[in-house]
Amino acid sequence: MKKRKVWKIWMIVILIFVGGYLGLSVQTSETPDKVEVKGQQSESHQYDTLHSPPPQNSVMNSNETEIKKTEPLDGEGITVIGDSVIMGVEPYLKEKLPKITVDGKVGRQMSHAKEVVNELEKQGKLGDYIIIELGTNGTFKQDHLRNLLTSLSDAEKVLVVTTRVPKGWQDTVNSTIKEVVSEFSNAKVVDWYAASEGKGDYFYKDGVHLKPDGSRYYASLLIEALQ
Repeated sequence: MKKRKVWKIWMIVILIFVGGYLGLSVQTSETPDKVEVKGQQSESHQYDTLHSPPPQNSVMNSNETEIKKTEPLDGEGITVIGDSVIMGVEPYLKEKLPKITVDGKVGRQMSHAKEVVNELEKQGKLGDYIIIELGTNGTFKQDHLRNLLTSLSDAEKVLVVTTRVPKGWQDTVNSTIKEVVSEFSNAKVVDWYAASEGKGDYFYKDGVHLKPDGSRYYASLLIEALQ
């Protein structure tokens, strides 16, 4: 009787041991596969995250700011007032700016400029960009230029050109232009005197009026200053 009880106990112990061993074996054999699958899923998720395209909103936001391109100048809205020097340059200006308005007259003085401005305004020919080329024919008072620029205070830009003329008033004219123009935020000096230094071959014998190459160079300076 005792032997049977002992035998039963041993059988139970053996069954428990075998069952535990088999369970552990099954768990051990399954664990690597499950870990590997989980690892593969994690790597796949990381790849998708790194290589998936950005959200549509972020793409749109990057293109929200438009790049404004400057329209090429054709001369429309640009008015030039000058003397005989600008008359020689006019064909070269119109070659590049066909719609530009050029009003030049032999012997014109700075004191005449305000009258010219008023007349052009009546005719609807006064643009938002204005170039003043005067001083070749003599000096002028600061108030003449100051009053002129004051009347043009609504213009987008006013360019006033210095002069090169082998006369006693040359330096006075140029210093007056630089001093008065500095008082106006919409005005700028185009220093023809400095730009033409050492370029005697651009001028005719009078040292004032320009040969074709000189006129072309003069026109290019004005166009550059308008940009």
